[in-house]
Amino acid sequence: MTDNDSRCYPEANAKRAGRRSLQRFASKARQACERRKPIAGLVGASSPPWLASFARDRPISGRPRFSSRKHLKRTDPSATPRFVRTAEDFNSYYATPDPWRISRARFRDKVLRRCLTPFIREKSVLELGCGEGHLTQVIFSKARSVVGIDISDVAIARAKSLNLPNARFESADFLQASFEGYDVIAAIECVYYLSPQEQGALLEKVAKEHPGKMLLLSGPIVDYRRHFSHKRLMYEVTTLGFTLVKSYNLSVYWHPFSSRIIGKLVKLPLGYTLLDWLPEPMIYQRLYAIRAPKHH
Repeated sequence: MTDNDSRCYPEANAKRAGRRSLQRFASKARQACERRKPIAGLVGASSPPWLASFARDRPISGRPRFSSRKHLKRTDPSATPRFVRTAEDFNSYYATPDPWRISRARFRDKVLRRCLTPFIREKSVLELGCGEGHLTQVIFSKARSVVGIDISDVAIARAKSLNLPNARFESADFLQASFEGYDVIAAIECVYYLSPQEQGALLEKVAKEHPGKMLLLSGPIVDYRRHFSHKRLMYEVTTLGFTLVKSYNLSVYWHPFSSRIIGKLVKLPLGYTLLDWLPEPMIYQRLYAIRAPKHH
């Protein structure tokens, strides 16, 4: 951009400068993580340990930095990220309403509604990690009743303000809540906040307190350290006696560029019906309907 262009397009120039500044920040954060020592002016001794690892694992766009699944396999498994789990963590996120902008994900809502409705229609549902109640309102409206729980009391206060006729909300850690007495348990885009050990504890708790009933589980399947791979999840659930009833592809991975083109095409009218025909390497998020084992 020339000096004349900078004067003619000050807004665009400011955006470029902002991006460069963020890129420099991310670069320093990655250096701090790799060196495992503070860098002056960026990571101090009192800074949270996740600061550098966050910048290393996620680029400016907010998407995983991994360029391929082969790269994921080469990643050191011992370098596990910090899993956000406390009420204070989530309350800080919810200081701004809708921090993840999930209310704008209309395509995701459409696909989830198509997949989930047959399982939750006229059923009692326990929604884990309900947040501010967006999915409760747009996805679980066909359920007979919904109990939404979330560890953030800030999010629960906003969910209660929706005054949904078929739902009530509670502030609780869902690993401590009772799973008994519901037809369906839904864990939509929340399990990846748990450590691998906590994910295993969740499945064991479902098997014990929700026998023979349905668990609806969704999340990214592209990063085995932070989320879960299809093979690993299937191994864990079958080991515990769960049965896979159905799986649905929810969104397309953005790498390589050809996948981005497919991602745009599936958002066309009725294009979402093609999602389940796409090969696994192209899939970013997947929904699983699995049945808990029956007690003998």
